[in-house]
Amino acid sequence: DAALGVCHPVAKDCFAWAKFWNPGYAYYGGFLFASVGAWFLLKRDRFPFWKAADMAGFTIPLGLGFGRMGCFLSGCCFGQRTDSAFGISFPPQSPASDSQYKLGLLKSARAWSLPVHPTQLYEAAASIGIAAILLFYLHGRKKYDGHVFVGFVVLYAVARFLLELLRADDRGALGGLSTSQLIGVGLIAGALLLHRRLSRPAVAA
Repeated sequence: DAALGVCHPVAKDCFAWAKFWNPGYAYYGGFLFASVGAWFLLKRDRFPFWKAADMAGFTIPLGLGFGRMGCFLSGCCFGQRTDSAFGISFPPQSPASDSQYKLGLLKSARAWSLPVHPTQLYEAAASIGIAAILLFYLHGRKKYDGHVFVGFVVLYAVARFLLELLRADDRGALGGLSTSQLIGVGLIAGALLLHRRLSRPAVAA
């Protein structure tokens, strides 16, 4: 999401998340491919995957929180127009300003953007909050290896789904839902199935 060309692409691409050869394309794509890569590496080293996943469960959202602050400084991943106190204007030729100019909302390409929701900061706050919940609450109460990771997937997918409602940059859509929302729904379903599967041994014990 951090690349300017992705935040304001020439055409919508619902498969941008999967194009790992293009740097900085989408968080979900990196997360999914990194998870698969980690599984193979940990299997090779004979390290329990779900124990490692729990350690990553609260560090991934923490890193994501700082990453979204970088998105804010870059100006990408901006939100919809707002007149609320949270609205922020981005400088001329930023992704938000360029997008609004092309939509006819600005008279000049060199004008500051109209106030928009700083969705980058919203997601940064949500991610750091998720990291705190997982580390200080769930980690000490987990009932099976992988519980923290499952919690991360569900909490982040829900937060991202809601934040997508405020996003204004082009990022692909299908059936009224953005690509990230569709992936999030799939991840929530997968996480719930995983929770059911991984919790069985603990219940039996």
